[in-house]
Amino acid sequence: MPLNNTSGRLRKRLITLPVLVLAAAAALLAAWLYWTHRYDGLIAAAAQQHNLDPALVRAIVYEESFFSPGARSSQNAVGLMQVTSVVAQHWVEATHARSLADAIASIPNQPVRRAEPSFDESFTDPVINLHVGCWYLQSLLNRYKDQPDPLAFALAAYNAGPTNVDRWAPSSERNKISRQEFIARIDYPATRSYVQKIIQRYSDYH
Repeated sequence: MPLNNTSGRLRKRLITLPVLVLAAAAALLAAWLYWTHRYDGLIAAAAQQHNLDPALVRAIVYEESFFSPGARSSQNAVGLMQVTSVVAQHWVEATHARSLADAIASIPNQPVRRAEPSFDESFTDPVINLHVGCWYLQSLLNRYKDQPDPLAFALAAYNAGPTNVDRWAPSSERNKISRQEFIARIDYPATRSYVQKIIQRYSDYH
């Protein structure tokens, strides 16, 4: 085989390889952007309804489920914002509905259900999950609104429950505790990391 033919083929391969690498990288980027932005409209709508910053809700969804509506935790939290059955029951009671089906019917653009839906069926639905997750987050922000840093308190409570927040920061001490000190008091490493990651991602989104 002539040397010049071999060199020509080698040059073609060397040119083709970067093109293939770039194409693969572009495909991965497109897939990433689709996955992480496909619920942006629903997030914005739920956030607006509950007077929340969509960037904050998106940061929580990223950490809770990485945008997977079928996600389930070891504690049986479900969906995009990892809503638990306990939170769902509090929400139903807050709406003064007679049943889960009636409470769901109060969500904008939700059809009336003749039969009572299951917890899993309801909260793997992105619209329902975001609505209830945002309602719960706003209720926690309202609970801690008089604190120097309501967000850190609310995120810790969202992850580990208000009872643990009361343990880490008794009400008599809260007005004196900085964000850094409060986070340092969180003795659940997973919750401490959760709060730090969401605050950082929320900042990055801005």
